Amino acid sequence: MVTIESIDSQGSIEGDDMPLVSVIIPSYNHAQYISNAIESVLNQTYRDIELIVIDDGSRDESHSIIRTYADEPRVTMILNAENRGQSYVLNRALEIARGKFVSFLPSDDWYLPRKTEIQVAKFLQCGPEVGVVYGGGARFYEDTGETRLAILPIFTGNVAEKLIKYGNFVYPATPMFRRECFEVTPLDEEFRAEGEAVYIRIAINFEFEYVHEVVAVMRDHYYNIGKDPYIMYRENILYWQKFFANKLLPKQIRKLRRCALMRTHRLYGYRFIGEFKDFYMARKCLFRALGEQPSLFVNCKFLAALIVSLLPRGIAKRVVERFASSHNNTHHEAK
Repeated sequence: MVTIESIDSQGSIEGDDMPLVSVIIPSYNHAQYISNAIESVLNQTYRDIELIVIDDGSRDESHSIIRTYADEPRVTMILNAENRGQSYVLNRALEIARGKFVSFLPSDDWYLPRKTEIQVAKFLQCGPEVGVVYGGGARFYEDTGETRLAILPIFTGNVAEKLIKYGNFVYPATPMFRRECFEVTPLDEEFRAEGEAVYIRIAINFEFEYVHEVVAVMRDHYYNIGKDPYIMYRENILYWQKFFANKLLPKQIRKLRRCALMRTHRLYGYRFIGEFKDFYMARKCLFRALGEQPSLFVNCKFLAALIVSLLPRGIAKRVVERFASSHNNTHHEAK
């Protein structure tokens, strides 16, 4: 187990005429966490920051809490009366953002104090071809109080193909973007939450760089498990269909269509088994993945998941629960 203090560093950079950074916090029903997110931005060692907090029609006390920052000159508040979806609210925030660089912070997560400083310094070392600087991240488990470092592959430069082949490796809340990224690639409001998929569209036009420090912490808690997996699965497939219908895509990207669809079907197949115990839906997803890439049939993990999805529900559920119990025991022994 690690602590937040052990992964934070000290020190700061100073200078005249430093570029303004716009940090955007999209908020929705996170009254118990929003102050921590806001304070983590206001307490950055880098001072040239404007913070835009945009609430998307929360039904809890979020609006009241956000209003307590009305006298903070660096904070701009947008409080929507109704829910419009994350892509919509982020585009509205981007329209008023003045920063040369932009970061997004989910309202239940937080930044470590030197995040902005470290990433601005990296951008100042790079040319205009670099549009994104991301970094290391950690995950805080609210139920146990544990903090674990995220272990993800690191890719830099032209990463569009890698994002499609290997999936997202940019840890949430860590990236900082050059403003031009969203002038070239605005978020697609056809999808309520485009999420990490926008990284691929940005990567077609810009390079990515990485800082080897933990810069943000993602909070794992009860309230962030409510996203409907069926809607998410459907939107993911619709997104890929629209993405690959673009005839202006580079040839090397277009040829990865089946790979992208396979990965999405396979991912949700695994999720429907492990998280939601919907073996019928898992079976549909896994067979669709197999249709996109028949060689999956020799992959042991995939084959095991497919077999489980074909078992009677009662037996399949017991197999999954026994595996989860064994996995958890192994994890605790390793600690």
